[in-house]
Amino acid sequence: MQTILLQPEKGIFLDSVTSTNTVLKSEEFPHGTWIVAEEQTAGRGRRDRTWEVIGDESLIFSGKIGLENFDAGPGLSLFIGTALCKAILSVYPELTRSLKIKWPNDLYLGEKKVAGILIESEVVGASITLIIGIGINLFGKKESIPEHLTEAGFLNTNPDRAGKKNEILEKLVPALNEAILLWKDAEGRKKELILLNELLLWKGQSVRYTENGQTLTGILDGLGENGSLILKTPSGTKVDFIDSPEDFHSLN
Repeated sequence: MQTILLQPEKGIFLDSVTSTNTVLKSEEFPHGTWIVAEEQTAGRGRRDRTWEVIGDESLIFSGKIGLENFDAGPGLSLFIGTALCKAILSVYPELTRSLKIKWPNDLYLGEKKVAGILIESEVVGASITLIIGIGINLFGKKESIPEHLTEAGFLNTNPDRAGKKNEILEKLVPALNEAILLWKDAEGRKKELILLNELLLWKGQSVRYTENGQTLTGILDGLGENGSLILKTPSGTKVDFIDSPEDFHSLN
């Protein structure tokens, strides 16, 4: 299988689906296809969590990519995160200082989660199929957020700056393709990690997390060369995480 990135002309727009990722897994859709849905009734996040779309305007997206000679490093969700940031900031440049990536797969505006990423894969030999799912809460009123979604927020709450979904989508497809190529290239990964460290939420701040039922604290030091999260413990020891620790929050 040759490397097949997202094709601009292979977009499919649907009114309602259970999950765009689930739909796109079907062999009916070739590599290069991407889907945008107006409604998602069974959205999924990492660790079997649910993803709820809220607000008056959202972007529910999944893309299907095929890669040959698969030998890329870890941290793909981070590279997709930078692609998403680039697409958003090209439309909302005023968010440059406040839009951050919460390791490993969420976008936050201030202390509120405004976007999530779910990547699913199927490996056959040296080839891999990637399903990249993205959900963004684009616009809405704060009072419309359900009480149980305590960390949820909107990219924009100003009605004068609403209606930007198509502009973001137009930037997102090529940005995702660029992210895949950077991720596959060793030198590209090194350069993108510089940007990732700049976008990293809570970098240099005190954080808490749970390990084996015990609440621990540390300073978020940054990202390792493989995209791992590096925390500095109170004793000065550095700890690497390759997956998000439980109950991971800022103490600031």
